[in-house]
Formats: sequence, C-alpha cells, structure tokens
Amino acid sequence: MKKIKLVYNPRAGDSSFPGRINEFVRVFQQGYEVSLLNIIGANLAKRFSRVNFAEYSCLMVAGGDGTINSVVNAMLDNGIEVPLAILPTGTSNDFADYLSLPNDFEEYYELIRQGNIRMVDAGRINARYFFNVCAGGFLTGVPHKTDTALKNRLGRIAYYLKGLQEFPSFKPLPLEVTTSSQEISSELFMFLVLNSSRAAGFDSLVSESSIDDGLFEFLAIRYGSFYEMFNTLIEVFINKNQQQDNVILLKDSYFYLKPTRENFPGNTDIDGEKGPAYPVEIEVLPGALPLVVPK
Repeated sequence: MKKIKLVYNPRAGDSSFPGRINEFVRVFQQGYEVSLLNIIGANLAKRFSRVNFAEYSCLMVAGGDGTINSVVNAMLDNGIEVPLAILPTGTSNDFADYLSLPNDFEEYYELIRQGNIRMVDAGRINARYFFNVCAGGFLTGVPHKTDTALKNRLGRIAYYLKGLQEFPSFKPLPLEVTTSSQEISSELFMFLVLNSSRAAGFDSLVSESSIDDGLFEFLAIRYGSFYEMFNTLIEVFINKNQQQDNVILLKDSYFYLKPTRENFPGNTDIDGEKGPAYPVEIEVLPGALPLVVPK
C-alpha cells in the first residue's frame, strides 16, 4: 500500500486539528498507509534523515506558514524530493490561499490521488530557506509579539491590531539593496521579498508574479512621515496600487540586503517566523519544491 506521512502542528490556528486526526486517518486510509508526526519538540531535519521517503507517495503538512517553513527547511536540508501537500490549518496560510488549496479531507484526498505536481521555486536566505515571503522592517516581529490566545480568537485580525499598536514607534530601516543588475540605498519602512503575490493576509500585492519563474519580487515602502507611510500602506495593501513615489518594486533572482549603519539591530522574518539577522543574501532556487496543486 502507498504511504503518506503527515507532519502536523497541534497548536496551529484554533488548535482544533488534533480533534480531527481520526477523521483524517479514516479518509486517507481508503488508499494510503498513514503515519503521523507531531511537530512540537521534534527536530525535523534529524527525524527526516531517518525516513526512507522513497517509500512515500506524499509528505503532508498541516499547520500555518511557520509550520510549513519548518518542513520545507527539513526537506531541503535532506534533499527530499517527495511531493509536498499543504493542508492549511493555521492562523496564516498565505501560500495555500494563493494556490486555493482545500482543507476539507475528502477533497484533499482526491487532490493527492489525482497526483498533479508543480515544481515551484523556493528561496535561500543565508543558510536557511523560505517558500513564500521574506519580510523586514515594520511587519517583522508582529506575529511573534501577538498574544497566542488573541490569535486563536481573532485570527489574522490580531496581527493587524498589533501592527497598528507598533506603527507610531517604528524606526527606519537603513538598507542597501543589491540585485544582479542594480543597487539601491534608502531608509525603508518595510520590505517584502515575494515568491507569490500574497502575504500578511493580502493578495495581489504584486502583478504578474509566478511561483515557478525563477524570480522573486522585492516590494518596499520608503520611510517618511506618519501620514505618508500610512497612506502608502493603504494604497499598496488595500487598493493594490504600487505606483507610488515612495514605493520600490524590483524583480530578480538575487538580493543582498545590508544595513548602511554599523551594528544595526534587527532580524528578517521568513514565512512568519524569525529569520536571519542582517546582512542577508537571498537567492531563488528554481523548481526546488515538488508541490501537490489543483489542476
């Protein structure tokens, strides 16, 4: 019988997934032998190194973007090429939403049975990986500072409330941004390096994006007055208008981000998790992830 391994985060979203595991197993045992791995306290890279994934049809992950990031890092660290299936059960599932992936078990069973695989890009940032977004500046740290109980009650709205609270006290991020063809130096309010066009619960942030074109989009807002920055946030995230004087939009396969002031504190954020400290080197890994997607 074919095998599926499910890696799940019992604390993701409203923490309801553990209560649905029996239902999940019942559905998938129609055609697969199912093994489960609770991500809490697990060293995924080490655990994956002990598994013969050649025996598996699929590696599934149930959780939010942070959980998926952990699985992607363990896969790429171990050179695992088995198809990855994302079951969105987290507070934030931007990549799954971008791909319109279902969270209904019966529907997902059919999706895996159809076996439609798309080779999608991933990003390497220093010695780590991300699959959807690397962020810096204003948005960085908001997910980690947001109370877990509040996230479970309010979902993404909790992030937005925390962001508004942090807004007035934010200091500029002085960065030199180098791509394969140009260099820009500016004080930034925030930036996103995007694989898909969706992040922070907002879609269509960049036009003509593709998750398998070997390129990422760099979207940044320059630091300015409170009014300018707030207005630009509305234009970019709500009105989907990137044609603003204080917006930077680049497209490349390589980015090097270096602070222009020495000993500048702070970290990046990758897929909603704390990322490496500056400076960071980001490169696209074309077609690095075999992903189960709808036809």
